[in-house]
Amino acid sequence: MFLPSVIHFVYAVPDYRLTLWQRGWRKLGLDIERWLPSPTPPWRHGVVSHWPRHAPDSITSHLYAYLCERCQVLLYDFRERIKPRVGPNDIIFGHPWSDPASIIQRLIMEGTHCRAKILIFPYHHGIPKYNEYVIPLVERCDLVLGITGQYWYDTMDSSPFASWKPKFHRLDMAIDASDFPFVKTAFNPAGKRKYLYIGSDLDCKGLDILSRTMERLPDFECGWFGPGQDRPHIHHRAKWAVFTPDFAWQIASKYDLYVHAAVSDANPTTILEAMAWGLPVACTPQSGYYNIPTIATLSTTDIDANVRTLLELQYAPEEHLFQISRANRRRVETDHTWERFCSSVWQVLQHYVIGS
Repeated sequence: MFLPSVIHFVYAVPDYRLTLWQRGWRKLGLDIERWLPSPTPPWRHGVVSHWPRHAPDSITSHLYAYLCERCQVLLYDFRERIKPRVGPNDIIFGHPWSDPASIIQRLIMEGTHCRAKILIFPYHHGIPKYNEYVIPLVERCDLVLGITGQYWYDTMDSSPFASWKPKFHRLDMAIDASDFPFVKTAFNPAGKRKYLYIGSDLDCKGLDILSRTMERLPDFECGWFGPGQDRPHIHHRAKWAVFTPDFAWQIASKYDLYVHAAVSDANPTTILEAMAWGLPVACTPQSGYYNIPTIATLSTTDIDANVRTLLELQYAPEEHLFQISRANRRRVETDHTWERFCSSVWQVLQHYVIGS
């Protein structure tokens, strides 16, 4: 008789979850350490609630719940420095955190004997350094589930990671559209519309490209919410924002068009969130979304083309913008759902799971 498989799922877990859980018990005068012979996090065996809505935590919460309905799963934070006991029928499945002492690094690099070793992580190759540390892990694993846009898959053969393609499965990122309601009910008049970017200023995000583009559009505001150093010609509104319903309504009342000029971005959820809110999107193919008729294309090299594209949206008839908004909302609701994301993962994993 074969022992059933256990999936050892290693991904992002909110830092505050264990702290708050322990604190809640301590307020009742209970010694939590007496109950736990080792510092076992509460989510290791299924105690999960009130997870953040945004990636990467949203990936963990939805995928963990989905997998738990189908087989036995143990969840680990990818920053933990432990080495779980893995059986020969078990499956190692998770994010390859760069720390050599982290779980995935140890389980794969130390040659753990198990049924399958499967990585899941955001993939892009416009700036190879972001994924170079994964090379020895990919060489030792069975499959890679890459959370990435079609652009990066289509250009993979000409990348430094072309050898990965035979074991590579592409996943479209997902959001829960109900968390991001369609709030864009009116656009500012042509000539007064405002642009918006949400995200960090990492070199992969292309803030310098966006700054150079907006320099050529001095009559129009481009607002930015996210961490990083100020850039000229971009109005840095806040370094942090909580995407509450009130925030969504504020965004929709002030801004009209979402812009993303990344040079190497896997499949950013901020684009999906903007689409869900009803903001038309203009982005580079290197943002992960391309060959989509309702998404305007920006360039990483041609600033003149970017100016023309943003001016076209600036002066487009309002009804045209609403047509784009409605089409993009439908796309989020059909092509970027958690059911689709999780079922795509399960289609791969189920071939290795014994006793599911």
